[in-house]
Amino acid sequence: MRILLLFFVFLSPATYAQKLSKSDRAIVADLKTHVGYLADDKLEGRRAGSPGEKQAIGYISAQFQSIGLSPKGTAGFGQPFEINEGKQIQSGSVFIVNGHELKAGTDYFPLSYSPNSSVIEAVVSPSLAEGGQPWFKDLGDILINNKDNPHFDVSAQMRTEIKNATDKGAKAIVFFNTSNLPDGIRFDARDGSEKASIPVFYLSSAARTKFLPDPATAYDVKLKSDIGVKQRTASNVVGYIDNGAATTIIFGAHFDHLGYGEDGNSMIRDGSRNIHNGADDNASGTAALIELAKLMKKSKSKQNNYLFIAFSGEELGLFGSKYFVDHPTIELKAVNFMVNMDMVGRLSDSSKTVTVGGFGTSPSWASIVTTNKKTGFHVKYDSSGTGPSDHTSFYRKDIPVLFFFTGLHSDYHKPSDDADKINYTGELLIIKYISTVVDNSKSAGKLAFTKTREQQTGTSARFTVSMGIMPDYTFSGAGVRVDGVSEGRAAQKAGLKAGDIVTQLGEHKVTSLESYMQTLSKFKKGDSTKVTVKRGQEELSFDIVF
Repeated sequence: MRILLLFFVFLSPATYAQKLSKSDRAIVADLKTHVGYLADDKLEGRRAGSPGEKQAIGYISAQFQSIGLSPKGTAGFGQPFEINEGKQIQSGSVFIVNGHELKAGTDYFPLSYSPNSSVIEAVVSPSLAEGGQPWFKDLGDILINNKDNPHFDVSAQMRTEIKNATDKGAKAIVFFNTSNLPDGIRFDARDGSEKASIPVFYLSSAARTKFLPDPATAYDVKLKSDIGVKQRTASNVVGYIDNGAATTIIFGAHFDHLGYGEDGNSMIRDGSRNIHNGADDNASGTAALIELAKLMKKSKSKQNNYLFIAFSGEELGLFGSKYFVDHPTIELKAVNFMVNMDMVGRLSDSSKTVTVGGFGTSPSWASIVTTNKKTGFHVKYDSSGTGPSDHTSFYRKDIPVLFFFTGLHSDYHKPSDDADKINYTGELLIIKYISTVVDNSKSAGKLAFTKTREQQTGTSARFTVSMGIMPDYTFSGAGVRVDGVSEGRAAQKAGLKAGDIVTQLGEHKVTSLESYMQTLSKFKKGDSTKVTVKRGQEELSFDIVF
């Protein structure tokens, strides 16, 4: 059951602004400087692994150093990690018809499970299928014949056609679709399924009509499949205050954002290319992290050590925080709790509400987080230890968490999330509140951890049922690795566990997160099927009811 408590106070940010001390005014000025730098166009949206993100890394590292934090990454303050984006079509791919070179990604593409090949040259008629030649296969009739079959899987049918072509000596196969029915075929960079035995291509309808209009005509064709791994390097930034204590409090905030929206996570989907500065998401949290580091460095409280982590890759699926908990630079067993700040820059002057998530992750929070001191805002408590931000990675390691958040707004994941819209005085109030929470925890010792209900870390409108799993977005193998299982949901009832790799749902192979979502769209509430998973070296099958 969702726990929501309201704690009301009566001092507004506007009123508080009139009473700022000299030190508070200095914090507000520094917050403006941090957000102004991080959300400047020069950083081009701080996309993970981009040159702009590297500038942000340099800025945060310099701030940590000037505060007097000790480097606690694996390369000074940095903790580099690779972001595996799956596969990509490389420049060596070739599709030429009668001397006309087709454009990869527009006119055609090799499928992601196509093996790389040398150039295949042939004179072929698309209507003929002969051994030793590339085959052309129209999916139109197949789609029409199966348009009323809710369980038809065009990808599985293509695998059947590939096997048939291979068995009959085809050197390659080119699929196209002459019907008006959508086939959903795309280059799936995350497809980790077994490679086909022959090169496989998909030709767009426009390109087929333009370059191969007559199936009975012989065409001079040259084909080559060239697919490679797509990776980029990002880095967390990690600083440490060693008080010689037995326990450590971790403060975190992600500093990456969307760049120009290249990864498909912008709310603007008109094809325009605009810088997404991410002032609230999450330059605001990063600025708060830096200012908290200053406060903790000056603090006389020595009951805990303090670790400050600016995470990269959050916008891609919590890459940086997951990498840190899997490759920690301190002993995780000694972590007392983790505080995450994501989008803390839009405290509303009207609602004056801050959501604090993770309230249910320790029984101690009830006495530590609630306070009679005037904070300048209302606090809405949410019990869940999970959600679409980096505290989730620590919750999954049985670490109590708190998640500070001032709410969504109309500029979320849009180019309009700019520095001039930040409520800097409101952010100051949140920083001071977090400092109070840390102070209140001094006498509590190491906090006990409790599990809570689960929230999804991502959503999709393409399916109406859910298994109740949290996918591991960093997994690059075949299938979908389970990062967490929601209490009381279908997956848990069936017997799935964290670490399982889902490889099949019913008749449908699961080769990637994309294919998993496409497969879910074929089921409705109440349907039952079998789910196949790989658990260690075992392959297991479970009955599941959606």
